[in-house]
Amino acid sequence: MNYKLIFIIEILAFISISFWAAAMEGPIGGVFGIRTLFGLNADFYIFMVMVPLFLLIPIIIKPEIKLFGVLTTGYLVGIILEDFFWFVLNPYYGIQKFNSNYAVWLLHWVKIGNIEIPLFYIRYLLGAFLVWFIFVYNSEKINKIIKRRYHYKI
Repeated sequence: MNYKLIFIIEILAFISISFWAAAMEGPIGGVFGIRTLFGLNADFYIFMVMVPLFLLIPIIIKPEIKLFGVLTTGYLVGIILEDFFWFVLNPYYGIQKFNSNYAVWLLHWVKIGNIEIPLFYIRYLLGAFLVWFIFVYNSEKINKIIKRRYHYKI
């Protein structure tokens, strides 16, 4: 299985979400976070329900530790890239408005020198490295533990 290609396609899919999100939101940034249904905003439904359900399809077809790691790492990195490319692609914002003064819907920012980064970028990137290290880099060790402990055929 070509895990690098899977990762690249997943990242491209998240960047493509930036195109339609920028087109739909236009000058009203963060509008998906404003609209709610049953007390949950549209961002939650898109990124915490719909996208993970799509990512489960390959795991259901072929349950594999390394595939899970690649898809989860791609998901975490993809959300960061989707958000960043929204600023790059949205003509009403642009990269110059990628800061806490304009993007008020991104609540917590970390300032490193003259650069501001949303806190969730750092959290998701750390999570991506952790998931990659455990489930991709050490996938053979995890598979051995599962086989030995649960007598599960992988």
